[in-house]
Amino acid sequence: MKKYCGFLLIALMTILSVLSGCSSSSTTGEQAANEDGKGETNDNYKFGIVLKQLNTEYWKMVMAGAKDAAKKYGVGVEFLGPTSENQYEQQIKMIEDQIATGVDALIVAPSQSEAVLPVFNSAHQKEISVLLVDSDANFDDKVSFIGTGNLDAAKLGGEFLSDKVKNGDKVAILRGQMGSKTFDERVEGFKSALKGKNIEFIVQDAQHDREKSVNIMENILTANPDVKAVFAASDEMALGAVKALKNEGRTDIPVIGFDGTPNGLAALQKGDMLANVAQNPYMMGYLSVETAYKAKQGEKVEKRIDSGAKVITEEIVAEELEKIKTYLGE
Repeated sequence: MKKYCGFLLIALMTILSVLSGCSSSSTTGEQAANEDGKGETNDNYKFGIVLKQLNTEYWKMVMAGAKDAAKKYGVGVEFLGPTSENQYEQQIKMIEDQIATGVDALIVAPSQSEAVLPVFNSAHQKEISVLLVDSDANFDDKVSFIGTGNLDAAKLGGEFLSDKVKNGDKVAILRGQMGSKTFDERVEGFKSALKGKNIEFIVQDAQHDREKSVNIMENILTANPDVKAVFAASDEMALGAVKALKNEGRTDIPVIGFDGTPNGLAALQKGDMLANVAQNPYMMGYLSVETAYKAKQGEKVEKRIDSGAKVITEEIVAEELEKIKTYLGE
């Protein structure tokens, strides 16, 4: 009887030991396939991705990249954004809601870089990782900024135009909302490339809106019929400028767009634009999720990650459009 009780006690202790070991395991996440097809564990992270808006091609490409990275690393993502880029109060409310739900990381493209700082501080205090995509902000505790070097990218556009304008010419610039660091840098970068030409710049805030850009461009032409070129700091505004020039019969005025969206590149392919400074929004989305995941896993990540930019001309536009179709699964 004593021997039987002894065996029973040993068996019970073994079972308790196994159960204790299982409860302390840190590999409780789902399995995600990496590029080699092997499984890797994650902790079921939830990332809140708050963009400037969701309904334009540019942001759809950002979302496509983020979705692909989320699938690879097995994390959950939720996309939010106001209906217009100038509705920064709504964007801030969306960020606050994500903080309240307790996401593991926030990936934000801030519409107003200064206005979002208080909510970023709130997220940091709750140990929520904050990453910025597309537009940077002066937030020291961010994990990383992933996006285009807007100054350098816009400078490429100015350099491309440089030999097509003369000393003292007028050049129109359509920019996004005032106070946006992204558009501040694009205007500054473009101007810097034409510094030695004594260009007269006509800068108008078209709020990153296509229809508003039509009206503003028509007003610029009325007041300045001798304008020689147009730089639009986003494709939405570039397409508005193209429409206005067609309305006024001034298709002789070259337009340079910025973003490299499908519609923007299609306009370039048709000859409606001279060139397009193409960002890589797909890679912005992909790298932002990948970087957030690696940081949560304890890996060291770069504080600033340049997703790249280049000038697209009619010679290579067809190739770029095919790449975009692949990204969007078309």
